[in-house]
Amino acid sequence: MNIEIKERFMEAWEKHFPGSELPIACFYANELNSVAFPNAPKPNSKGFTCIFSQIAPVRKGRARAFNLENLGCFGSFLPFGFDIRVTEDVKNYICNVERVKKSYDHVDSMYEHRPPKQAPGKYLVFKRWDTLEEQDDPQVVFFFGNPNVIAGLHGLANFDTMTPYGVIAPFGTACDSIVGFPMHELASDQPKAVLGALDPSVRIRFKPDILTFSAPWPKFLSMLENMDESFLATDSWSNVKSRFSLATDSWSNVKSRFSRVK
Repeated sequence: MNIEIKERFMEAWEKHFPGSELPIACFYANELNSVAFPNAPKPNSKGFTCIFSQIAPVRKGRARAFNLENLGCFGSFLPFGFDIRVTEDVKNYICNVERVKKSYDHVDSMYEHRPPKQAPGKYLVFKRWDTLEEQDDPQVVFFFGNPNVIAGLHGLANFDTMTPYGVIAPFGTACDSIVGFPMHELASDQPKAVLGALDPSVRIRFKPDILTFSAPWPKFLSMLENMDESFLATDSWSNVKSRFSLATDSWSNVKSRFSRVK
């Protein structure tokens, strides 16, 4: 990736969203390039480990890579493209265990509208934004944010769209909202950002006021390009910005902490 883009975003992010958590970039790759490939987690009392638990180290600056061998929850296999079969077990879990779709027909129709895609690489890599390197090729950038952060991202994603639909909130798992749907949007002439972490079963793994916001790479670049000329430069946003918690690490503190992690 262009390192100038990396630095430019970090400066703009701290300017307009001071103290807010840096986003995570994800992309498919056939080589690890020194990224950790953790062992498969031991099943917990429920028999699985959520991907959001597995990427917790990424939020602290430690890159991780995954595939079918070390993902802790079978629910992430399909959204990440490592097993795209919509099996009877998948349908049963969706309809009879989680009870988030009314029938198998509803599940079939859902995947007909957006067919699963095979992973285009051996690994799915997750890196916090400030740890990206020139060799990396981000495909999706996703954020964890409270309503104030999400409001800013939502407005920015719609700033240069010709319709009111620059952001979508499709039904799916939380891992689908950070990878499956935004990766699918890469094929669109007008890729949309994706609001997520709305899956009832995953909410317990998030703080009550946190959602995810995922931008396919072209959408992310347009958002970055528009930051300084959008509403983010107005008094209205300054009033919102004043709500951001000063207890959250500023970018300078994040750099200091990351240097110790490495």
